[in-house]
Amino acid sequence: MENTLRRVQETYLAEAQQLSHTGSFGWKVSSGEIFWSEEGFRIFGFDSTTRPSIDLVLARVHPDDYALVQRVIDGAKNDRQDFAFEHRLQLPGGAVKHVRVVARAMRSETDNVDFVGAVMDVTSIKLAELELQSTRTELAHVMRVTSLGELTASIAHEVKPAAWRRRR
Repeated sequence: MENTLRRVQETYLAEAQQLSHTGSFGWKVSSGEIFWSEEGFRIFGFDSTTRPSIDLVLARVHPDDYALVQRVIDGAKNDRQDFAFEHRLQLPGGAVKHVRVVARAMRSETDNVDFVGAVMDVTSIKLAELELQSTRTELAHVMRVTSLGELTASIAHEVKPAAWRRRR
């Protein structure tokens, strides 16, 4: 009975992670060991039989964000503090994903630090933000052109009657 309940709970949690595009992870800093949920594997684009590692994570980091991610990893090892940041992944084939990573430092009795965290695929949010910014820029341009057109029409209206009067 207890095993059945555990399997049901795990299934619900896995479905919730997939629904929210959020994978969970654990990182034992002292050994370098990393654990990912199924959704973590999907986000990073790895088969679930692959053994996660820092090198594996770094292999998927977008080249422009590599230095940032390396700084955060090094900082987490040294500072042993919670962290949160966003960066991009570049998958084989060139697809780019935007992810947000949050992690909490957990100290053990031996003063080792492990991290438990989540990685969220926020690509759709980032793309929507870019589309919104593009729409705002386009709207601002249309408003400037419309205002210029109204100003031109107003000036033409004022100048035209005076020019006609002089011709007569």
